[in-house]
Amino acid sequence: MNIIIQGTVIDCYEKPIYVNKDTGETTPRKFAVQLLATQHLNNGISKKELVDITINEKDLEKYQSNIGKDMEINCKIYSRSAISLSVV
Repeated sequence: MNIIIQGTVIDCYEKPIYVNKDTGETTPRKFAVQLLATQHLNNGISKKELVDITINEKDLEKYQSNIGKDMEINCKIYSRSAISLSVV
């Protein structure tokens, strides 16, 4: 399932690498873009929410060059636990 997140690009960063204390094995490098998105609440009020979205290293420059600009990012949903959906 895919969703589109709309918002202003705030920043891009490299996520911390996980190191297994027993084996010393590390996870691959991962990067994220931060969007400031507007969430519309059911009482008619809007609030700003900072959303971190994992991106490929090859896309890092594209998002860095759009800091301060509005973007739409097509995302896939994944979770290690159950998620809830509601109609918008």
